Formats: sequence, C-alpha cells, structure tokens
Amino acid sequence: MAALDYLRRAGLVAEINGDGLRLRPIERITDAVRQFVLEHRAELLAELTAANDPRQAAPAPPHTTAAAPAASTPAPAAEASAEPKRNAWTITRGGKPICTMVGEPSTRTEALAEARWRWPDADILEN
Repeated sequence: MAALDYLRRAGLVAEINGDGLRLRPIERITDAVRQFVLEHRAELLAELTAANDPRQAAPAPPHTTAAAPAASTPAPAAEASAEPKRNAWTITRGGKPICTMVGEPSTRTEALAEARWRWPDADILEN
C-alpha cells in the first residue's frame, strides 16, 4: 500500500472513478502529487482494487504506530460478526458533534479508526 500511503500522508483520499482515479480534497493536489499519480497510476488502481475486495483482509489504519501482540488482536471475521455495520456515524471532538461520516457500511471500530486518521482526538456517537 505504499502508493496509497503517499497520498494519505499528503492529506488526500483516493478512489476509483470509472477507469480512472479521483483524489480529494482538490485543494491539496499539487504538481508533485499529479506527477506521482501519473507515474504510479497502475499501482494505485491495484491497491484501491485490493482495498475494496471484501475477500482480502483490511489493511491497518495509517495512524497505527505500534503493532499489538497477535494474541490480543481479534480476527477480522470474528469482529465482523460481533459488531454491526452502519453507513452513517456522527463524529465528535471534545464531546461536540462536528460532522456525520457517511459511506460504505463499517463497524464502530472501523469508523473510529477512519475518524481518528483525520482527527486523533475524535470519538463516534451512536445515533
């Protein structure tokens, strides 16, 4: 996931759009990012396709810094059955709602990891 990690570090979100790529937010796209995408287009498309394939394990969130012991980490399949998935989550900071995250169905753990990728102090409210 090296190519996607580069874009994430630049504060961008990449997604497949038809046969191409869509990056957002547009105001973060620089000439260096455009050049990187031109040079790594095939790799980016492959990584995005693999990341969206439900048969493959989800990659670790980009903010993870230390690996937990294998014994204490639940298997993705066990987590999926224990936690319901929803497509909308309210993100809070300091106890106050700041936005609602809407997208592909995700568990609370997945939604919280996504929110904390952008805001390390974020929490998720149950609606």
